Amino acid sequence: MNDNSRIRLTIILSAIDFPYQQVLAYLVPRLGKAFAGATCQPVDGIWSPDGFLDKQLYQSGEYEPGIQICLSVLPNEETRALNLVKSLVSELKTELSLSIHWVHVEIETIVAAHFSLDE
Repeated sequence: MNDNSRIRLTIILSAIDFPYQQVLAYLVPRLGKAFAGATCQPVDGIWSPDGFLDKQLYQSGEYEPGIQICLSVLPNEETRALNLVKSLVSELKTELSLSIHWVHVEIETIVAAHFSLDE
């Protein structure tokens, strides 16, 4: 495996009452401390209440604002990262009394490159 290999977790969570800035303030220091950082952006989601089923057609979707978090970790950190994200989102849901029901996570292998503009 390439020394620059990473595992990218793209995490999307949303709720009808989603307070983006509060969620960002909660997650940023924790993800930064655990994995040296992550990127976050607000997203607009349309989610069907029966979207977890394998169906031909779904109920009409409902709008929910949310956040997309992009977290890149070393391959040997994938399980720890996924477990930490689950724990953080669970704590976040309780702490902010959010109506989060589902968390969408995409996991892919990537190659990372970094360069400094200071040199």
